This record gives sequence, structure tokens and C-alpha cells, in this order.
Amino acid sequence: MRRAAAGLLALVLVVLLAAPVLAGCGGNADPFTGLYWEPASGRRVEIRKKGDTYWLYYGVDKQAFQARRDGDQLLIAEPMGGRTVVRRTDTEGILQLETAGKTTQLKRLPQHQ
Repeated sequence: MRRAAAGLLALVLVVLLAAPVLAGCGGNADPFTGLYWEPASGRRVEIRKKGDTYWLYYGVDKQAFQARRDGDQLLIAEPMGGRTVVRRTDTEGILQLETAGKTTQLKRLPQHQ
């Protein structure tokens, strides 16, 4: 009985100690939300989700654009009437950004940057 209790206690301690480490290992269930870098422009792009709505923050002034998820892509209506699409790719941590007929990549940045 004591061995079982000691074993259970050891297991609980291991799980409690490992939980913060595992939580920081990209266990983000949403494939879009996070902080990205657009190598083509050198700009940061942040995608947040509030309720069912996504927000794309782009550029130095972090201008906010509302987005709607449609399957494996986000559709963003631009103020000038155009459309921007953010698509998932087969490579984890990389999204594809299509705007004004041009396509670039967004590469996920570590959370602390």
C-alpha cells in the first residue's frame, strides 16, 4: 500500500513539474494565432482570436484588420476594398500571406519576442 501511494505521489510530482514545459512547446491548438515575421518585408504580423473573430495586426503601427476563418484560411477585408488571405501550409509554423496578387510567407516567432 505504501509503495502504491509513493508511486502515485511520484507520478503526480512528475506531471506537475512537466506541465509548464509541455504547455510552452507549441501546443497551440489554433494554427493561425501567434506572432509571425514576414521575411519579404521584415514586418511583424500578429494574429489574435477574440471569440469567433480573428484580428490581424500588421506593420509598425499594428493596424488591425478583422478576419474570418474559412476552413484552412483567414479572409481579411482591406479598407481599400481589396482582400488578403492567410493560408495554412504543410510546414508547421509557416503561413502563406496573399495580398494584392503577391504571395509571401509568414514565419512563426517564439512567444517571448
